Amino acid sequence: MTTTWTAAFRSAPVSAHESMTLIHPSRAFRDQTLRQIVRVHGAGDRLRVRLSNQYGKQPLTIARTHVAAHDTRSSITPGTDIAVTFAGTAQVTIEAGAEVVSDPVDFAAAGKTDLVVSTYHASDAGLATYHPFALQTGYVVAGDAVSRTHLTGAEEVEPRFYLSGIDIEAPEGRQVVAAFGDSLTDGVGTAHGAHHRYPDLLAGKLDDTFVLNLGIAGNRLLSDVFGERGIARFERDVLAAPGVTHVVVQLGINDIGMPGMLGLPAVSAGELIAGLTSINDQAGRAGLTTIVATVSPFGGADGVSPGFDTSDGERTRQLVNEWIRAHCDTVADLDHALHDPAAPTVLRPAYDSGDHIHPNDAGAEAMADMLARVITTSA
Repeated sequence: MTTTWTAAFRSAPVSAHESMTLIHPSRAFRDQTLRQIVRVHGAGDRLRVRLSNQYGKQPLTIARTHVAAHDTRSSITPGTDIAVTFAGTAQVTIEAGAEVVSDPVDFAAAGKTDLVVSTYHASDAGLATYHPFALQTGYVVAGDAVSRTHLTGAEEVEPRFYLSGIDIEAPEGRQVVAAFGDSLTDGVGTAHGAHHRYPDLLAGKLDDTFVLNLGIAGNRLLSDVFGERGIARFERDVLAAPGVTHVVVQLGINDIGMPGMLGLPAVSAGELIAGLTSINDQAGRAGLTTIVATVSPFGGADGVSPGFDTSDGERTRQLVNEWIRAHCDTVADLDHALHDPAAPTVLRPAYDSGDHIHPNDAGAEAMADMLARVITTSA
């Protein structure tokens, strides 16, 4: 059986200096151990860890890295702790703007595995490259505790720092779906620590399929600020991930709604259509099956996010969705899946997390159900 390295987990990196820091700020680490829990979708017997200093301002040195199976909270399962090396050494220095990939580690993953990655940071390298909405608690403790089974007195943290991916050596030909989007993909609105983001749920509905969550809360298709704009980060985050066969493009809602919130010029339907066309073309040249999602409803959002919901914005949403339905080869009609049949400009109440933008756990399930049908049909 031929095997190949396949992306099994990804966390899209964000700069510590962007506006997202107003919500979950980044930080630096000195003589501290950082322990982070991630769920990996996909089966294999060996893995590699990816660490990123994409937005660092100086070289980042990590003294030690270990991987283990997760037990509960900050604890690892006894007997599963393994040291991770980089080019044969425990310590690794990552230049500013770079990412490193570890040496292979013998570690069996069985379709749905909760891993713990512990890193010891002996020296301060400034604010970390990070992912603000991990929706999974991480832990920080003083000193070198990468091998410790239980952490005592650990500080809890909400973002994910430095950890950008896990690859698994898997049988060649596995289907790999990259979920590329904003906060709806990132899982905002779903239960913390429950793995109810739509990509997590989608992975459970597709046999022998790896699903990568490449959502960034606040991300826009055409403009930077909350992560690099979609058309700029697509090559790095999707096309560079090994083994990707499908991509779900779920972007546009923030391009429509955020200008009203932030006092910026409105984005036209034509501009959004051009951006979606650019991504569709990039994916096509790479041989990916591209699934373009319609823009979901945001009616009533002004009560929570003033300026997001406007009549002009709703017209733009409708025009973009009409174009997606008419011109994209494979469509995930999330608008249809999530809207209230009695009031199509708003989320179905049973799917609304409360801010009238983000689906709750039930809404994420509806998204995953639709995507599973579309991907199965497109195979």
